[in-house]
Formats: sequence, C-alpha cells, structure tokens
Amino acid sequence: MKKKLDCYLRSYRRRWGLTQDELAILLGCKTGAAISRLERYGRQPSLEAAYALEVIFGTAPIELFPGLHAKVKKIVIARVRNLYDELQGDSSKITRLKLDFFEQVFERAQPRRKTNRV
Repeated sequence: MKKKLDCYLRSYRRRWGLTQDELAILLGCKTGAAISRLERYGRQPSLEAAYALEVIFGTAPIELFPGLHAKVKKIVIARVRNLYDELQGDSSKITRLKLDFFEQVFERAQPRRKTNRV
C-alpha cells in the first residue's frame, strides 16, 4: 500500500524540471528557501501561494497539500460539532436553519465511497 505524503509540491516541481529558485521566482519569493520550507512541510502555504501553485501546475491545493487539508478539516469539523451541540435545544427558526446547514457540513466532510461501475 502506498503511503500518502503530506505535501506533493516537490514531486510536481521536479516533474517539470523546475529548481526551487525557479519556482520561487514564479511565486514572487526572493529565494528557493521558501520553497524548501513548503516542501518539507515546515511552513504552510499562504492563500496566494496556494492559488499561484494551482495556476502554475493546474492542480488544486488539496492535491498539493493533502496533509494540510486533513489537518484543517479535522479542526473545522470539531468547531462545527461544538457549535452544533451548543445550539441543541433552541427551537427558533434561525437555529434550525443553522443546524440543518451544519448537518450538510458533516455530510460533505464524510469520505466519498467509491462505486464499482460495470
């Protein structure tokens, strides 16, 4: 079984023969050290860098940084769960709307099952 990496930036950069310094130029960074920190998962990409990398490689940030996505997802779902639990027992219309929305968030957060089509 293949182990998933937290960050695939190095793989994408090397696939296209780019050096860290060259990718840094494309991202508007001064040196390749910034790329090195991203690749080693020592630093999280800024939102601007994540979008820039999507433009450069044609790959969504979730594909480049799945470890970061998993971490953020876990934290956000815990926050949603806490607020959901706090709102229980309030029967107002607006609270019901919020609870329904949070239930949709929980559904979206569930892993998708692969179906075998024949």
